[in-house]
Amino acid sequence: MRCLVVGTDRLGAAPEVLRQKYGVQEIIHWDGRRKKYPDRLPAGIQLILLYSGFVSHSLMWRVKKLAKETGTQMLIVNRGLSELEKCS
Repeated sequence: MRCLVVGTDRLGAAPEVLRQKYGVQEIIHWDGRRKKYPDRLPAGIQLILLYSGFVSHSLMWRVKKLAKETGTQMLIVNRGLSELEKCS
């Protein structure tokens, strides 16, 4: 499974938590400081983890729109990995 993590400057413990809980094998990271907003998601993305506390509103809405268009599962957490326990 490929996962796109959007937001934060560093991933920290996120890769290990995503591997254990969701079976993620590859992680692509976009920080929340992108100047140009994406036109499409990277190929093969099956899960998106969005840190809403670390991205601009414009980027957040753009990623949500792309996820909806492609039917990609999306998890939204405000600031920390502890919130992943609440996500299903």
